[in-house]
Amino acid sequence: MKIKSIILSFIVAILLMSCGGGSPTDLKQQPQTLNVSIYLDLSDRIADKNLVPNQVYRDTAIINYLIEYFISQTLDIHILTSENKMKVFFYPMPQDAKISELSKRLNVDISEKKGIDKRTSLEAMRKDFPAILDTIYTKTLESKKWPGCDIWDFFSSKKVDNLCIKKGARNIIVILTDGYIYYDKNAFQEGDAYSYIGHKKLENLKNYSLIDRRNGELADKGLEILMLEINPEKPAHRDKMVKILGDWFKAMGIEKFTAVETDANLTNTETIIKSFMEN
Repeated sequence: MKIKSIILSFIVAILLMSCGGGSPTDLKQQPQTLNVSIYLDLSDRIADKNLVPNQVYRDTAIINYLIEYFISQTLDIHILTSENKMKVFFYPMPQDAKISELSKRLNVDISEKKGIDKRTSLEAMRKDFPAILDTIYTKTLESKKWPGCDIWDFFSSKKVDNLCIKKGARNIIVILTDGYIYYDKNAFQEGDAYSYIGHKKLENLKNYSLIDRRNGELADKGLEILMLEINPEKPAHRDKMVKILGDWFKAMGIEKFTAVETDANLTNTETIIKSFMEN
């Protein structure tokens, strides 16, 4: 009788493990969906002649690194069920029709692909994204028109909710900008707070804050912000700029935020990105 009980227990244990009842060490868990958005600032920062290597090269290197990271996180045994998503976007969208059309191709949503198309779309990213971005940068530099970006409004008017937040995913926004939050069509003051961070304001105002329209609303969204290529006009402005940005993001409910000053050593930048992504 004892032998039968032992055999029965053994069979039940096998059935439970085959149905997913094994321990975490027996089966590799389905990773959390990755939703990476790269917010690109096309202001005159990309024409800064004092940077070596230049800003376009730096931006492109960062985006290429993020592409490789995204591919490495998607190309595993769970690829067939993966819903990872990555895109490069602009806000507001540049009025140039060519750039607007090209930007639509800077978007890969693995959940929309089936079978071998999932792997093919990942492989295509390595070629397509850099080529498209090169055209966009070249066209912008040649036109000498700087559409810029409105980071303040992007978060304040809830565009971020619709474009960069996916329920149940790890939502990461990588912002490539010099840190000067400014858009000429949306620059104003309310009391002692502003919708922008300007050169003169950083120099003259001791108490400086950005207008908060969200009041902690993003706290439960799990949104993570990595702001790269911070490049203040004066080194003394860096800490003040980062504090203003950090206070603003915290006020909106974003707990994980990192801002990094421009570094000529791109290996250092890659190390910072890796650390942010893996922690």
